[in-house]
Amino acid sequence: MITRLLQASEKPSIFQEGTSQMWTDDYISRQLLASHLDPVSDAASRRPEVIDSTVQWIDHYLCRQDHAKDILDLGCGPGLYAQRLAKLGYSVTGIDFSKSSIEYAKQQAAMGNFAISYVNEDYILYDYSNSYDIILMIYCDFGVIDESSRDTLLTKIYAALKPGGAFIFDIFRPQKYMDHKETKTWSMANGGFWRPGPHLGLNSSYWYEDSGVHLSQYIIVDETSRVEAYNIWDKTYTRDEISSILLKYGFVDLEFYNNFSGDPFTEDNDTLCVLARKK
Repeated sequence: MITRLLQASEKPSIFQEGTSQMWTDDYISRQLLASHLDPVSDAASRRPEVIDSTVQWIDHYLCRQDHAKDILDLGCGPGLYAQRLAKLGYSVTGIDFSKSSIEYAKQQAAMGNFAISYVNEDYILYDYSNSYDIILMIYCDFGVIDESSRDTLLTKIYAALKPGGAFIFDIFRPQKYMDHKETKTWSMANGGFWRPGPHLGLNSSYWYEDSGVHLSQYIIVDETSRVEAYNIWDKTYTRDEISSILLKYGFVDLEFYNNFSGDPFTEDNDTLCVLARKK
C-alpha cells in the first residue's frame, strides 16, 4: 500500500486522470448532490440568491432581447438553473455526468410539472442533435476539461447553436492563483465526504504556471487499504487567450463580464464570464 500511495502522491502531468471520478461514484455523488443543495455554501453550486441573479440576467438581457426559446444547460447538476428557466417558460435541456444529480433534477421537474429534458451523459461525448438559442456552462466547468476535449466541445457547441445563438460560460483567470504555494495536507476521519467509514486523505494543491493550470488532488485510503486519487483540474484563461480560441472556432461578437450576473468586466476580478455568438 505504501508503494501505491507514494506513486499516487507524485505530482501528475497536466490533465492526467485520477484513478477514480467523483461524479460516477455512488457515495461521493450523493455528497456532491447535498453540496449542490446547501443554500449557504458555494462548494458545488452558487447560493440561491446568486442563481436567481444569474437567471434574471439570462432572462432579461439575453432571452428577451434575442427572442430566445431553447436553452441547453451543460453540467446542469440537480437542475437549479434549468428549473428556474423553465418556470419562466423556456424550453430547457440539461446534461450532467452525475446520475444522482440527474435523478434529483428529474424528480423535481416531475413534482413541478416542468417539461425539462434531462440527460445523464458526458457532454463531451453527447450527440447534439437539436439546435439551441442559448447554451450555458456555469460554475467554471469550462476549465476542468483538457485542450482536446475543449476543442471537441467547442466544435459541437458551435454546430448546435442556431444562427446568432449565444454560448455563455465562466472561467477563472490566472490571477486567482497568483500567490499560490504548493501544499500537501493530511487528514483522517471516521466518515465524511469521501467515504462513509474511516479513511485517510492527502490533499495536494499544484499550480502549473507556464500552462495556467491548477490541480486539487485528493488521495483517499480507506479501511480496506484501497488507494484512490481524484484529480480536479482547472485551466485558467486570460481574456486574450480565450478570445483567440473562440474566434478560431467561428464565434463572433464576444462580450466579457465579471460574473454570470452581467456585472461589467474589471481587471481585478478572478472570474470572467464570456458571451460568444454564432455568426
